[in-house]
Amino acid sequence: MKGSAFAPAHITGFFCVLPHLEPLRTGSIGCGLCLETGIRAHIEFNSAGAGTTLNGEHTDIPTVEYVLNELLGEDRVPFSLNLTSDVRPGFGFGVSGAAALAAGFACAQVFGTGTSKRDVAAAAHCAEVLNRTGMGDVAGQCAGGLVMRTAPGAPGVGVTHQIPAKPCEISWVCLGEISTASVLGEEETMQRVNKVGLEVLKSLQERPGFEHFMSLSRQFSIETGLISSRALDAVEAVEAEGGMASMAMLGDTVFSSGGGEALQEFGTVGHSRIGFAGAHTL
Repeated sequence: MKGSAFAPAHITGFFCVLPHLEPLRTGSIGCGLCLETGIRAHIEFNSAGAGTTLNGEHTDIPTVEYVLNELLGEDRVPFSLNLTSDVRPGFGFGVSGAAALAAGFACAQVFGTGTSKRDVAAAAHCAEVLNRTGMGDVAGQCAGGLVMRTAPGAPGVGVTHQIPAKPCEISWVCLGEISTASVLGEEETMQRVNKVGLEVLKSLQERPGFEHFMSLSRQFSIETGLISSRALDAVEAVEAEGGMASMAMLGDTVFSSGGGEALQEFGTVGHSRIGFAGAHTL
């Protein structure tokens, strides 16, 4: 009665939100990359009902609770769910989506006879949309690699395309948290986001590639006004060393390919290669 699963961290470079009356069809289009780091979930029957922990601390993650309720119902059996995250929540790594996916896959492995991966992914996507914690991370995290999303919605509803990319190292530095819900709720900001997001997505479709993705991500962060002055300083420091960098959407985090040493003056630097394995059981 034990299950384990993994879901990768996901960094969105640029996006455009397309709403719909149905959460399954609501989402974002754009492009992002998955990392080899992410979230691992371990779930097992526990008569004491120990609940959920994240990196050893008891927590309540709305997206995780939504998925567990969808898969098990409110009268679910008692269990303990232990989540281990390699990256910090709130900094643009898609942690809420990854936690929902990993927990869902682990849960289905133990309790969900007949529950398909698509069912779990759909529940995780809806959890993100309804809690306004993300709009496209789940689609990218299910696919793995460098993922372009050209139609919104949950996996199996939306459309994704993997762009060929080498398993290069990505570096990052976290400068501050940004509330995804607060940005999604700013009408003027979202008008800019959607306008620029559509433009850069069209450009990437015409010339798909990793370096072009990085360049367009930088363009998006500046033209939308989402990038902070300190994050822009970090981006320019990386570029001075010959690398490419931009801001993770949505978090005050700078991610780079090459020139990662330049990020050290801005804080603790993390590293991971691009991960090509989508969310899966262990």
